[in-house]
Amino acid sequence: MTASEKAPDWDTIRKLFPATNDFVYLDGANKGALPKCVGEATQDWLRIVYDKAGIGAFSMDEIERTRNAVATTFGASPECIALVKNTSEGINILAQGIGLKPGENVILSRGEHENNTFPWRHLEGRGVEVRWVEEDKNYIYPLEAYEKLIDSNTRVVTVAWVTYGVGYRADLRALAELCHSRDALLFVDGVQGVGILNERIDDLGVDALSAGGHKAMFSLAGAGFLYVRKEIISQIDPPYAAKFSFTSNDRMKEKVKLAADAHRFEYGNPNYLGTFVQRRGCEFIKSIGLNHIEDRVKELSTFLIESALQRGYKIRTPRGWHQRAGIVSMDMGKDAQVIADSLAEQKIRVSCKDSHLRATVHFYNNEDDIVRYLDILGTVQLAFRSPYSHLKR
Repeated sequence: MTASEKAPDWDTIRKLFPATNDFVYLDGANKGALPKCVGEATQDWLRIVYDKAGIGAFSMDEIERTRNAVATTFGASPECIALVKNTSEGINILAQGIGLKPGENVILSRGEHENNTFPWRHLEGRGVEVRWVEEDKNYIYPLEAYEKLIDSNTRVVTVAWVTYGVGYRADLRALAELCHSRDALLFVDGVQGVGILNERIDDLGVDALSAGGHKAMFSLAGAGFLYVRKEIISQIDPPYAAKFSFTSNDRMKEKVKLAADAHRFEYGNPNYLGTFVQRRGCEFIKSIGLNHIEDRVKELSTFLIESALQRGYKIRTPRGWHQRAGIVSMDMGKDAQVIADSLAEQKIRVSCKDSHLRATVHFYNNEDDIVRYLDILGTVQLAFRSPYSHLKR
């Protein structure tokens, strides 16, 4: 029986996350809680620097090992994986490199994160049109809304796999089929889905996907990846280039040629420490199994939604698992930020996003976390309703 077939001991795994000792940590959509293996990997890398004068710590062989680990863990060919700093760097490479012309358009939803918005808005100054998909009454972005906006001038549709606010999961396969039937490309902000959903990236039908490592991949900020489908790599002209972007490092070669694989999107010295930790995070995820991770996140997020509904809270996140992941958004009215701040004072970590309260569960959480979160939330609300609440703040 392989590790991915065994039923994980979630209580034991939880103990690998020091933050869970003192906090109810439900803020993984912001920054993921980190397991002990991150600190161990950091110390291992520093030990190589100290004890071996850096031999091995600054090795491109180690970078390739990380590339292979990312590809194996999340389902893609290594030649399609570029190691980049974060989601927004990957999206900027795509936005600048695909060669959008005046009069062409890009379609994105109102639910996109700033870092999947501004790279495209920046192109408006060059005559590229940005078209917006509006959310429906259920806070989702249906396929038909994209279909109405696509025309012969649409080059790119860009979408979050899971929206950062309400937590809506896009049907990437259906979107990819729509885009390709209209000769458009589908680019994805994958940061809220990678490491949680048990899907091979190269089986989603998308043309490119970018994800930072600091949420569900248990890496450090500054270490993520960009996946580009093999058939379109040559269509993307990198906006910058340096050593490692080309087939040869001979700078005096008569004719230089960009790498035919995803190396073309990398340049100069990589984040050696970050990628070393990134590999350890991939190994940690693989040891648990994405199948088990998704099942646990589904179980806990369902428990949170059902428990919150029983207490009378308004849930904005879709109910069906196929339309969500680990994010659960609640409408708390105008007090959402103040409530989030009050919860933080009692070591309950959640976020206020788009004026709503956002909790994010992961496998290091448990049912007790969720019950405590909702109990304290109820207490905080009562304090706000009290005629003497102004004296308590």
